[in-house]
Amino acid sequence: MSKMKISKEVTVSNRLGLHGRPAAVLVKMASRYHAAIELSRPEDPDNPADCRSILSLLVLAAAQGTKLLLSADGEDAPQAVDEISEFFAENFQE
Repeated sequence: MSKMKISKEVTVSNRLGLHGRPAAVLVKMASRYHAAIELSRPEDPDNPADCRSILSLLVLAAAQGTKLLLSADGEDAPQAVDEISEFFAENFQE
């Protein structure tokens, strides 16, 4: 299977923003995939956060309402983007 890169805009809807608990869940999700998975601010695409690093995710300081670009590059990129974007859409299941 060939590599593929997929991107999708997600919005932080949780009133606490992308805080510690959902960041930890996101790291676990991302770690199940072979694809490289990143989140970046549209205004700063050259400084993406690695979704396998809780510190990297927290440095985004993504408050409620923040729009982020979710990107995955690899064979299982579509599945990764689907699962993670659903996690955002579900308000981090909180």
